[in-house]
Amino acid sequence: MGAPEFSAPSLKMLINEGYNLAAVVTQPDRPKGRGNKLISPIVKDIALEAGIRVLQPEKPSEIHDELKNLSIDLCVTAAYGCILKKSFLRIPRFGAVNVHASLLPRYRGASPIHQALLNGDAETGVTIMLTEAGVDTGPILMTEKTAISETMYFRELHDKLAEMGAELLKRAIPAYTSGAIYPAPQDGGLATYAPIIQKSDGELDFTLNAAQLVNRVRAFSEWPGATTVIGGKKLKIHKARAVNAADHNSRGIPGAVAGVSREAFSVMCGGHTVLNITRLQFENARAMDISECWHNLVNKR
Repeated sequence: MGAPEFSAPSLKMLINEGYNLAAVVTQPDRPKGRGNKLISPIVKDIALEAGIRVLQPEKPSEIHDELKNLSIDLCVTAAYGCILKKSFLRIPRFGAVNVHASLLPRYRGASPIHQALLNGDAETGVTIMLTEAGVDTGPILMTEKTAISETMYFRELHDKLAEMGAELLKRAIPAYTSGAIYPAPQDGGLATYAPIIQKSDGELDFTLNAAQLVNRVRAFSEWPGATTVIGGKKLKIHKARAVNAADHNSRGIPGAVAGVSREAFSVMCGGHTVLNITRLQFENARAMDISECWHNLVNKR
């Protein structure tokens, strides 16, 4: 059970390992883009290519009886996007295992990768857990850590964790079903929550210090984008770095333009810091490195 790109490596692993997949359950096709063309989840495409039955209910309860008749041993979930009820989780003989993109109990919820970047964490990881009716509250089977470099943006971290999750799942399933490992309960007192990301979360607040804003640019680079309005025009920031105002020899209130050069478009931030924007995108234009923007400005003079 899964839908977005994060689910794909886990499904491919299950296929490659020769598991008898009774069905792949995913979200319904959704309209996307300016033409509202129906787009199918990536796991649907992978399943159909492998000749696996695909189910696309709006709610898992719609296929409860259908799955019950399939004599399922185990359910695997990866970013499926729906809470599974206890009655549903009792269908598989071994219950359900979930691939989660954090070191639980840290960052339970929908946006663990975003939150790790937003908080400037030095490391994160993946957890294979038993699924309960709560949000990522189930006992843990296996975890694996990985470092987060300061230059890592959402896509790179997402893809790394997706592949790690598939490899960890590959080890966890036989260990769990054979009784070689046992689920360990989470410490609820250490739990933190990763809420659903909203489009408005990408709007930058320059009263924050530049390091915090860089983390927001990294976290929201895929969606919804880190944005601001300068000179009445919406600006999307793709890459940036933080510097001290003293090192930049700049003054001004947060949000004021501190300088423009072929190296960076600089904006004052809170805490006497400066955000050096190195790749940006003006409204109704393509993304450009600041060096190209500078070249275009010089040629227009």
